[in-house]
Amino acid sequence: MSENKNVFSTVYSNVFTICTYTEFAPFAYEDSGEIVGTDIDLLRGFASEMNLKVQVIKNEFIGLWETPGNGYCDVSAAGMMEYEDRILGNNAVWSNPYMLVTRSLLIRRSDKEILKSPEDFRGKKIVVTPTSSAHIDGNIRYKAIGATIIPVVPSQEEIVSQLLSGQIDAFGEGDVSNEYLAGKYLDDNGERLLVLTDLHPMETPELLRFAVRSVDQRLPEKLNKFIEKTQKRIDA
Repeated sequence: MSENKNVFSTVYSNVFTICTYTEFAPFAYEDSGEIVGTDIDLLRGFASEMNLKVQVIKNEFIGLWETPGNGYCDVSAAGMMEYEDRILGNNAVWSNPYMLVTRSLLIRRSDKEILKSPEDFRGKKIVVTPTSSAHIDGNIRYKAIGATIIPVVPSQEEIVSQLLSGQIDAFGEGDVSNEYLAGKYLDDNGERLLVLTDLHPMETPELLRFAVRSVDQRLPEKLNKFIEKTQKRIDA
């Protein structure tokens, strides 16, 4: 662990390391071999202000929040929400929230008039990312009324392919991510092939946060100040 110009200590000298999951556009994804996204942009902006280089490390989503506390990186990011069972350990903390999202289902445009409420998904197949907010929400909101919740980790592109081919009926994700996907896949007339349905908040407002290494408390303190300065006010 090293210290950069008396700003705060980092895992590697003069480098701000970010662990992320890259199948979660627009927050974090790969584009032409580079890891990009809104989460990455925000953290790159912070690193630039702190005069630090940036290294982005690709991880699985499961356990991503544990990586800073384990000393693997300085921060982990992938549109994460704080839950009691997402244990950070003694050497990490959750940042202040930087975004509020709403739950949604991504469906085929042709189904938009028949798949509107949870009851409409009885007998339908809904894919979610394992251990994600969508997984938790899916078990509570849809599984109880007879939907099949499928926790898998293929690429977003593969999920969309399965959705358009009729292998599955919906993809459970936050509104920001699903809106990004809906706007990406268009027909020959430029019309969306996919639409969002059943937008709803979770019982606990879904505030997105970073997991931050806290061996040096100045890191989370400075990151929180940066979030407060750069992000829009969040009303939960």
